Amino acid sequence: MNNLFKNRDIFLLWVGQFISHIGDSIYMIALPWLILDFTGSKTSTALVTASTYLPTLIFGLFAGTIVDRFSRKAIMMISDLLRAITVILIPIFIITGNQSTLIIGVVAFFLSTFGTLFYPARDSLIPSLVNSKDLPLVNSLISTSGQLSHLIAPLIAGLLVGVVGLTHLFTIDSITFIISFIFIHFIKIKSKNHTLNSNSYFNDFKSGLKYLKSAHEIRTLIFMTSTNNIFIMGPAIIGIPVYIVEVLKEDFTTLAILESSMALGMLCGSFIIIKFLKNISLIKILFFGILFDGITYSFLYFTELKFVVVLILFIHGIGIPMIVVSRTNIIQKLIPNKFRGRIFAMVNMSVLGTTAISSLLTGLYLEYFSSQSLFLIIGICAMSTVLIGFFSKELMSKSI
Repeated sequence: MNNLFKNRDIFLLWVGQFISHIGDSIYMIALPWLILDFTGSKTSTALVTASTYLPTLIFGLFAGTIVDRFSRKAIMMISDLLRAITVILIPIFIITGNQSTLIIGVVAFFLSTFGTLFYPARDSLIPSLVNSKDLPLVNSLISTSGQLSHLIAPLIAGLLVGVVGLTHLFTIDSITFIISFIFIHFIKIKSKNHTLNSNSYFNDFKSGLKYLKSAHEIRTLIFMTSTNNIFIMGPAIIGIPVYIVEVLKEDFTTLAILESSMALGMLCGSFIIIKFLKNISLIKILFFGILFDGITYSFLYFTELKFVVVLILFIHGIGIPMIVVSRTNIIQKLIPNKFRGRIFAMVNMSVLGTTAISSLLTGLYLEYFSSQSLFLIIGICAMSTVLIGFFSKELMSKSI
């Protein structure tokens, strides 16, 4: 790991991502709480939250085509700049008295639209910065930037909300995008990392779909990811705040503590991958992560004690990097560079697009049923999605 940090470009990417992820984490905690505070409606909270994920579902494939045609570094910088400008609109509207759920939902939609380009570009760029043999370690390392920020950000949010108020947590998010922009600017690309050609966008779009049609193992991976996210992500984003209010009878500070606990678990999960799972099949790590992710969430059904919930979410967090890191490694190893942006965009579509659907379904469920029952049901259903991959001959046959 120390050798990788001596790689100037990886170091710049890691620091930029760490700071940007702090802003992202604060935003993702503050947004549902803001809407819940404004309206008191779980459905409205779910609708606004869902608006942050719909752009990936709508524009994901188009974004992937752009990533494969132009400089991935430039795309990341433009994405950061546009998101910095967009997110600052939320405190501006609130301060000027425009506390409209619709307006905030529209801003959240455009913020996510500009972000649709960033992560496919980043994940496609990484193989241009390091040797192929270092990819698993680098992906784990980049993952720790998010986990450390998720650990720190809720604590920062919990402290700052009493100082600057909930409104200016969004201002802080805007500043972190600017800092990320600066760090990415100084990254030097040593090899060609994008494919410029004379094909039309539509032809590139079609060629990406044609490649996906022939890559059975990737289609299985995307389908398994989509199905798993339907069960997991809505309860994680909407269910946890409602669980805190209705079951634990606690406030925003408790949400910050729980998010930090889960982030600490994720950090431990990345450390386990780096230190102990280097020689384990990526497919096995992925399957174990899905099983672990589901079963630990179901434990929330059996307790109403705050310290037990903190422990459960810490344990739950350990399994998350096993899913995210192994999935990223699998795609980088199996997909040629010229298709990588489109495939990563499709994976983002499956992750974020289905998160929008899951958030809506979760909001509707919680209007009629308890949050405790929600976690029991989704835990069992999420675990079962591993069967999709287990029965795929194409995926199971890959020696990665």
